[in-house]
Amino acid sequence: MDFPIRSAEHRPGRLQNGPGSPFYKLFKLFKLFKLFKLFKLETSTLNPTPPELPAKPAAPALPAAVPLEQKLADFPSRLSPVLVKELRQGLRTNLFVIAFILLQTFMILCLLAGLANPGSNDSNGFFWFFIAATLLIIQPLRGFNALSGEYQLNTMDLIQLTRLNGWRITLGKWTALNAQGLLFLVGVLPYLVIRYFIGNVNLVTDIAALGCVGLASGLLTAITIGCSVFKSIILRGILLFVLAILAVSAFAAVGNSVFGRYGRAPDATLGIMLAVTAVYGILFFLSFGASRIAPLSENQATRKRLIAIGFALLFQVFYFFDAEEAVISITGVILGLACIDALTEPLPVFGRVCTPFRNNLLLRWPGVFLCPGWISGIFFFIFCSALWWGSAVVYGAVTGDAFLDQIEDVVVFASMANLIIFPLLIMHLFFARYSSMNHTFGIYLFTQAALFGITLMVMAIANALRHWEEIAYLAVPIPSVFIAAGMDGNDVDEPVHLIIVVLIFALCVSFPLLRQFRSVRAFFSALVKSPD
Repeated sequence: MDFPIRSAEHRPGRLQNGPGSPFYKLFKLFKLFKLFKLFKLETSTLNPTPPELPAKPAAPALPAAVPLEQKLADFPSRLSPVLVKELRQGLRTNLFVIAFILLQTFMILCLLAGLANPGSNDSNGFFWFFIAATLLIIQPLRGFNALSGEYQLNTMDLIQLTRLNGWRITLGKWTALNAQGLLFLVGVLPYLVIRYFIGNVNLVTDIAALGCVGLASGLLTAITIGCSVFKSIILRGILLFVLAILAVSAFAAVGNSVFGRYGRAPDATLGIMLAVTAVYGILFFLSFGASRIAPLSENQATRKRLIAIGFALLFQVFYFFDAEEAVISITGVILGLACIDALTEPLPVFGRVCTPFRNNLLLRWPGVFLCPGWISGIFFFIFCSALWWGSAVVYGAVTGDAFLDQIEDVVVFASMANLIIFPLLIMHLFFARYSSMNHTFGIYLFTQAALFGITLMVMAIANALRHWEEIAYLAVPIPSVFIAAGMDGNDVDEPVHLIIVVLIFALCVSFPLLRQFRSVRAFFSALVKSPD
């Protein structure tokens, strides 16, 4: 039996996979889907989607415009930072507010007393007493802790890290205190005008007196600020006592000499000289405090010494205005203060302060007595002694007196110069290791006080010996003893006295330089040639 041959597509149980079959079409769709996914993956890898950037921060808001009233109420930026700080703190203190209120209250009471009894000396005395007490005592005492307070609060180092030097610091504190004192003066002016209408007073004289009191207040404030650099309470206590004496004596001198009280005629020339002296005192004591807080590489001495020389030469003009005794006295005070300051300065960093003098040949030799430190201070003392001696010669030529023609006058005059430098000899004899430190000025004051006590004892012994007082003078031949003996009318006119004075001068100048020969050599080496 023949069976028919069948083709594969007609065989049962077999799938048809031809191009036209549905399975073939599904297979083709599956292949296309895989190719599409692979193409999409490669495209996303080659061109990744950039991450979203963070949003830009908003622009800062512009500061609001400062009202004009606030600008006028604040201090301008060109003022010294120390001045602004001290003014803000000083005007808020209870002492300033209470003193201002009390002054206004006492002024009103004095006006009421003047209305009850016009032209009364008692009401006039009380009026000026309260002004003098406020401006000559209370106001200067506010500067008693000006610089030492910065050390106690540990703020001085921070201030010195800024561009402010020692002079700007002390000047800012003094200006702030005197600006507050100016408020006291302005507050008193209306009462002066009212007193003119209700009492028998001279308005011009009262305004001049008020100006003198204000100038004296500035001087005493400069003294307290300059000496507040010392941390010792004892030194500042002594200063307080001296300040009270100066306040009373200055007020009495101005009232009696300048304004012609107690039968004396007014002396305008003396008033001008005292005003110029007060200006120098302000500059000196502010520079004194500035040099004590300044670093050792800062030169504050040259300005101080040049100012002293300039004022001393300026006062020589007053010889032509019949004020010879005042000129020689004030010249001695100016040069004496400058020499005391120069002799008590610590030794600086020579390589730094001597550079301006070393680089200029014309300034090299003036630098011998203009550089900081007590070594140059000795040469500055010699220069000032010659200058004062020249002023004395001019005094004798102008007055026609035989001044310095007698041995006694020469001994007393030279002893006044030796009185300034003699403590330096004592310091280098017994306190040599402290001679170049910052507290040299305290040792100098202590030495002068001890010499003053010795002088009092020697004078008491000399008065007890009567006819043998010359033995006491020769036994203790210190300068203060010769000065006291000459002014007391005792004879110091022997050649031996003159020889002793000359020997003391030479010893005071040479011994400290020889004792500190190494420092002297370093000073001159830095002044002449550059350091290696």
